[in-house]
Amino acid sequence: MSKKITDAELLMMRIFWRENRVLTFSDLRELEKTAGWKKTTVQTVMVRLRDKGVIAEVPGYDRRGDVAHYTAAVTEREYLMYESETMLGKLFDGSAVKMVAALRQGGKLSDEDIAELQAFFKVEGEGDD
Repeated sequence: MSKKITDAELLMMRIFWRENRVLTFSDLRELEKTAGWKKTTVQTVMVRLRDKGVIAEVPGYDRRGDVAHYTAAVTEREYLMYESETMLGKLFDGSAVKMVAALRQGGKLSDEDIAELQAFFKVEGEGDD
């Protein structure tokens, strides 16, 4: 992934990731109610995501009338990795340790969070011998 997703685009991508299926414009119109968007805003965001290559039209997919079908071209995991790497590089000189230290110093990591991270790294480290 090489292009930034805006907050509005992320709202739409969450629908793609949640549904995990091919969607049409009609499927995305829930944003008119949940986000207060107009129909034209839904269309505009779809076009921007398509132009960025984040969603892709599914060619030949049971096309009825003039309805295009779209699928996510970027997984949620790919997006999270991209954003994490971008944030680490921009804010913490690429250091996960600096990020975790900042979270701890800012009171954003509870003792339970730390215990969970320790358990995660313990499991990850097993078998490295």
